[in-house]
Amino acid sequence: MAKPTTISAAKLSIWVGNGESPEVFAAPCGLTTRGIKFSADSNSIVVPDCNDPDLPAWIERVVRSLSVTINGSGVLAKEALQTWREWFLSGAPLNVRVVLDGVGWGYFSGSFILSSFEVTGEIGNKVQTTIQADSDGPVTWTDGAPS
Repeated sequence: MAKPTTISAAKLSIWVGNGESPEVFAAPCGLTTRGIKFSADSNSIVVPDCNDPDLPAWIERVVRSLSVTINGSGVLAKEALQTWREWFLSGAPLNVRVVLDGVGWGYFSGSFILSSFEVTGEIGNKVQTTIQADSDGPVTWTDGAPS
């Protein structure tokens, strides 16, 4: 068995745009866990066999919509608080890039709404944050390093 080429988790990062022109992207500090989830909403229908309706029918599906969710959690860095706070309170979408830097560069990009921004604290620990952003329209993949 050949050993797979793996990528360090630190090579997955979330970069939030500032909404200016030209747009500048920055990775808010503090997130120690980052993820991106792709979802498809579909309709299903049972399609019978025309030659032998007694056979078990197969289910066929049609994709109705696609969606992407970005999530992250970690310590609430003072340097990132303004980004998360202003984005959430604006209710407006921002452009986001989810960068995979490992065996070559590339990133997913699109417009996202910050749908969840949670801040928690426990005595004897650091203040933590959890974020979730949901796509607002199409998400694309770009090969190469982000500029």
